[in-house]
Amino acid sequence: MENFNNYLSQLIEYRRDFHRHPEPGWCEYRTTYMIYKKLKELGYNLKYGKSITEEKSRFGVPDSKTLEYFEKLALESGIDKEFLEEIRGGYTGVIAELELGEGATVAFRFDIDCVPVQETSCTEHLPYTLGFSSTNDGYAHSCGHDGHMSIGLVFAEIIARNKEIFKGKIILIFQPAEEGVRGAKAIIDKGILPKIDYIFGGHLALSLEEKSSFSAGSTGFLASRKFDVILKGKASHAANSPENGINALLAATGIINGFNNIPRHSQGSTMVNVGVLKAGSSRNVIPENAEMQVEVRGENNELCNYMFEEAANIVENISKAYKCQYKILEVGSSLSENCSSELVDKVYDIVERSKIYNNIHKAKEIKGSEDYTYFMKHIKENGGQATYMLWGADIKDSFHGSGFDFSEESMINAVKSLYEITKNIL
Repeated sequence: MENFNNYLSQLIEYRRDFHRHPEPGWCEYRTTYMIYKKLKELGYNLKYGKSITEEKSRFGVPDSKTLEYFEKLALESGIDKEFLEEIRGGYTGVIAELELGEGATVAFRFDIDCVPVQETSCTEHLPYTLGFSSTNDGYAHSCGHDGHMSIGLVFAEIIARNKEIFKGKIILIFQPAEEGVRGAKAIIDKGILPKIDYIFGGHLALSLEEKSSFSAGSTGFLASRKFDVILKGKASHAANSPENGINALLAATGIINGFNNIPRHSQGSTMVNVGVLKAGSSRNVIPENAEMQVEVRGENNELCNYMFEEAANIVENISKAYKCQYKILEVGSSLSENCSSELVDKVYDIVERSKIYNNIHKAKEIKGSEDYTYFMKHIKENGGQATYMLWGADIKDSFHGSGFDFSEESMINAVKSLYEITKNIL
């Protein structure tokens, strides 16, 4: 029997290394290499690069300048040059498989990207005080994915060390580009996953901000569609010849007002948010270009689609009214999906018997979006079961905040829960 506490220092080492080197979605080059290298040492069969993601389904791939910037950082950090060539262009992520004889096929998903947040240098922030805060300006692991990867790698090691007691197949999905809900669909659409009997996802602290708590399932997944609106007008001197200009910024503000006037729906909650608006070039020039980053959400898939269609209609008609050209570019999406009740019950019973946590819940509401829902839908449609667990963790600041941090010792309980679940199923 493993002494799990012996792995705590390894968990912390992994976590602090990943935390120090955050990389956004489709740019997780160093991260992918570190995961690949460890899993290869452990004897897993590995897939990565273009073999695991469908090109046409890779939402929101950054521009070439951003990709090249993170490729350069990865090389400087010591990534193998030949390996980088295999994942260059944003083909990040790793899928690992371990064949352990005849039995069920069980998959686990761990997200690997960071968020575009400038990490605080406040002396009360533990990563800054202990010297492992982000070295990449404008990016930070302020959502706990550094912990998720660390949990995944230590779990992988424990399984490999004890593989003689299991029968079946284990699949570990280290998924790129969860933020902005961009990466899961590309893996599903590639068609490389075998028939999976059970799939598990999870998140540290989400709705459980107390480290002795656990939830076997989650509810409240909001369907979401992310899109950019690109407007093209015509520049002209604001005083000398304003009649010759076509004001893209004015069109954008009209569109934003229109978004906020979309009627709410009687069948459930709906949301719209414009998070970024960029426009114009100078105070005395009619703005020729405008760009908005927008998201809509709905309590279910139908409501989300309703919001998107209403928003698209507003973009089209207001752009025409202002004589602007427009484009709508989809850059991410997630579904509203439910956990499998039978699997939730199974996980609840397993973890309760293990006495890992003091407070155990069947399901907690998260009120957010997660592209793991694509995995859930795919596995369920093919006869399998899926759940999304929550591992309690004390946190500082809010998710995606500049001072976000979580209790590192909470990771060991997450590993224990994954091991107990695997032991009982396989």
